[in-house]
Parts: sequence; C-alpha cells; structure tokens
Amino acid sequence: MTDSRPWYERAFASEYLEVYRHRSPVQGQQQVNQLLGAGLLPRHGRVLDLCCGAGRHLLSMRAAGLSAVGLDLSFTLLQAGGLAGRAVRADARAIPFADGLFDAVTNLFSSFGYFPDDDAHHRVLSEVHRVLKPGGRLVIDHMNAEVTVRQLQPESTEQRDGLTLRQTRRYDAAAKRVIKDVEYIPEGMPPRRWHESVRLFTPAELDRFLTTAGLRVSARYSELDGSPFHESTSRRQVVVADKPPSGGDSA
Repeated sequence: MTDSRPWYERAFASEYLEVYRHRSPVQGQQQVNQLLGAGLLPRHGRVLDLCCGAGRHLLSMRAAGLSAVGLDLSFTLLQAGGLAGRAVRADARAIPFADGLFDAVTNLFSSFGYFPDDDAHHRVLSEVHRVLKPGGRLVIDHMNAEVTVRQLQPESTEQRDGLTLRQTRRYDAAAKRVIKDVEYIPEGMPPRRWHESVRLFTPAELDRFLTTAGLRVSARYSELDGSPFHESTSRRQVVVADKPPSGGDSA
C-alpha cells in the first residue's frame, strides 16, 4: 500500500537518525555554545526550539541554563531523544503555546520550507511572531539558495557498517525546491526509500516572509557563530529577526 502522508511525516523515522548521524549531540552542544558566544541567543529566558527533532540543540540549551522547550511533529524523533516533558508533538503551523511566552525561538538545520505551499510557511512565521514576547527574537538557520543550487551534488553512494546509503538530488526551479531521494539499504534487509523536499529562499525572499509576519530582520550571518554572510559564497544564512516592542514598526 502506498503511503500517502506528506513527505515530512514519512521521512523522519529511525533511519533518518542514521543518515544524519554526523548531526550529533556533541555538534549540537558546540553549536549552542556558538549561538550563546555570538550573542544570538540570550543567556537567560524562555526559548522554543521549533522543529527540534531528537533534541540535540534543545538539550544543550537546557544544560546551559535556558528554560527551553521543543516542538516537533515526529513522535519517533522525540522518543529517540527522550524528550518527554521537554518537548511537545505538534505542527509548526499551530504552535500550542500562549501568546508572548518566549524570549527567543530557534529554527535550526534547514527545518523551514517543508510544506507544499507558501501560505503554510507564512502561517509558521505568524505563529512564531505570536508566541514571541515583544522584543523577542527568532534565529532561523537555512540554506543559502544561490550557493546551494550551484554546489548541489546530483548523486552520492556511501557504505557504512553494513549499510548502503544512496542519495540523488535535484533542484526544481519552478517550485524553488531541492528534492532529495534517499535509498537506505541495510545488509540482508529490504531497502527503505523516501524523499525530502525543501523550499529554498533567497535572502531577499526570506526577509519578505519575515517582514510579512511582523518580524524585523536585524542581522544575517553565514554560521551560528556570527561569521559574516556573503550571498555568493556562504552555504547557509543564519537570520536574526526581532518582534518589535509593543507599538513598534516592523518595516
């Protein structure tokens, strides 16, 4: 029987953790330290890690003393991270927290742009705006469209301890999406196949989406450590957008 669920409900199973095992808790700790050291995250306060997965950043934020909670749609990833009581299972288009609760929201590792239409992406950012305190900030870490398309590797095959991992990648210019097909083949076991489809945003596009949601872009970096951003060479864009104080203007 064909699984008719959206890709983002099918892809984030236990195999996903093996495919991206280099995105480890150790790396998560390093990246949270970078965010704190660069002043992108506050040292104190409430933080929502939106699309937290198995919690590699969330748990490091909590260890650093932040009152951090996570949100993700994948029960498998939440369970794998042992995040009961630390995260909720929910859809980013309908964040189940009160208005103005958080000092900061993080959205890391290109976990924005999953939905099939831009109205849904606008709803995600509107929800972020709603749950932020006036003066609170969003830190969103996303691919830089120009460099991602230019450096896209069409296919790769990797052998790992009895596992064959094949991936093919293409860019759909009309939809502005990078589409990845993954074939996960454990030795002696049937293969599992899935695909990922992520909307790319140029810096100008992402700024428009954030502004439309009522957020004010205050900075853009190439890494979580605050390194300078260059549109023609930076692989990522780490954008800081603030919710204006009450009565402020987001334009």
